Amino acid sequence: MSYDLYFARREPGQSWDAALEAIDEREEPLPPDLAAWDKIVTRTRELLGEVRIVEYPPNWELDHEATGISVNHWEGDWEMSVPYWTHGDEARRVLGLLYEVASVVERESGLECFDPQLGMPVSEVTDPGRAVAMFDAVADRFGRRGSVEADI
Repeated sequence: MSYDLYFARREPGQSWDAALEAIDEREEPLPPDLAAWDKIVTRTRELLGEVRIVEYPPNWELDHEATGISVNHWEGDWEMSVPYWTHGDEARRVLGLLYEVASVVERESGLECFDPQLGMPVSEVTDPGRAVAMFDAVADRFGRRGSVEADI
């Protein structure tokens, strides 16, 4: 179970549901954007430190072990996720990093990021408090309240 973010190019007036549905209905994958991928990897390393890269074309994946943040460039599409490992202030910190990396992906890919848990574009999230509450609820539900390394 993870907290997910999706990226899409929306037409003027197009809803997020329609934009995401269009991605699901696409018959052919998009070509990978390796120039954007390289920039995203570089900038994410600057933000998070050491990351693991897995490349198996047409898929590319970046994982940060300490936070669990993952950036995926699969068959030309982009998405991000982070497991519900944290709660409280630590969840707020991890979500802040997740949103920072999402901004990098937006800038380099030219796509807009959507947070389906909050039902809004990441650019409109002014306070991750509702998202932190989701992390707390999941941690309580599964009894796995813990924290990740703080040495990012």
